[in-house]
This record gives sequence, C-alpha cells and structure tokens, in this order.
Amino acid sequence: MEQDGKYEVLANAYRNPTKFSIIMLLAEQDKMTVTQMAEYVSVSRSNLYHFVSQLVEDRILNEPEVVPKKNYVEKFYSLNEELFKSTDYDRWTGILKSKSLEEIRGLLSSVLMGYSMMLSMTANRIAHSSDSEAASLKDWLITKDMPWCTTYSLLSRKSTETIAPAVRKLDEALEATPSDQEAKSHFSRLLVIFLPFLGPGGIAP
Repeated sequence: MEQDGKYEVLANAYRNPTKFSIIMLLAEQDKMTVTQMAEYVSVSRSNLYHFVSQLVEDRILNEPEVVPKKNYVEKFYSLNEELFKSTDYDRWTGILKSKSLEEIRGLLSSVLMGYSMMLSMTANRIAHSSDSEAASLKDWLITKDMPWCTTYSLLSRKSTETIAPAVRKLDEALEATPSDQEAKSHFSRLLVIFLPFLGPGGIAP
C-alpha cells in the first residue's frame, strides 16, 4: 500500500462508527470472531460481516486465523499492527487538511462514538464484576505506583498548544515500549483526548 494511500484508507475507516468500533475492540482484545464482536457492536450480524470484510480488503485487518472445530470453523480477526505503526503525525496533518468540512465532522463524531463504546463497555464490566474482581480493582485504585488518575480541564488554545508536544512525546514513548504479554486484567487503559469546547455560542476559538 502506498504511503498516502494508507492514510486515506484509515481515514475512510475512521469515518465509519462501526469500523472504528471494530478497530478499537481488536486493539484491546487482540483477536476476535465476528460473533464475539457482535456482543459489543450494535449492528446486524450481516452488516458486521460486511464491515469486517471491507477492513480485511483494505488491509486494516489481517486475513483471519481459521480454527477448525468439530462441525465448523471459527475465524479470528486481528489488526494489521504494522500499518498503524508506520503512520506519523505530519502525514496525518496533510491528509486532514485536504478533507472537506463534512468529512471532518464524520471523522470526529465517528472516533468519539468508538471511544464512547469502549468506555461504556468498561463501565458495564465494572458494574457487573464479581467480588474478587472488585477487590482487584480496589487494589489497583490504591496502589501507590499505579494510581487511578483522571482529570477534566478547560484549556485555552495557547495552553493546549503548550501541552500537546508533551502528549506526543508520551505517545512516542508508548510506541517504543515493547509489547507486554501479561494477562489483560493487569493492563491499564490510557485515553488522552483534546476535545473542542462546545458552548452555547458554538466551538470556542
């Protein structure tokens, strides 16, 4: 896939809420069948198969891993991690500059809906966790070296521009961190999003 072509392919996928939700699920779960995805993505099974097939065709997802069962086969899908690792901010900026206002609206709303799905899924798991799971969550919350950390702030454009380079450095450090294969229950989810402030007068400058 050509350099600029992969950004267009990713941008088109991100503008579709279902496709972005599939990408988010597989970023967390490593590999899933369409049946497993259907538990979290609110579209018909036929539409879900259609979107997954498109993501495979666009090489955003790998060809499925086929696992034979007694009377059927299961197909497990995973992200093409090399595609995501080979992207960079400058190229993304150029792609975004070329997009129409309608495309930008679709891209932002789709991405945020995907993140919303992940947060809702986590909240639901916590709400229905067992006592042993809740005890592990409590231990995680009060561990000195791994504290619960959440914040909400309203930042001026100048403050945002000051902080953004530090966030990018954090992202680069995360990219350089080797993949850890410990149990998923030991993982933490880091989500940092700069959102426009939508007040009564519209988006603040």
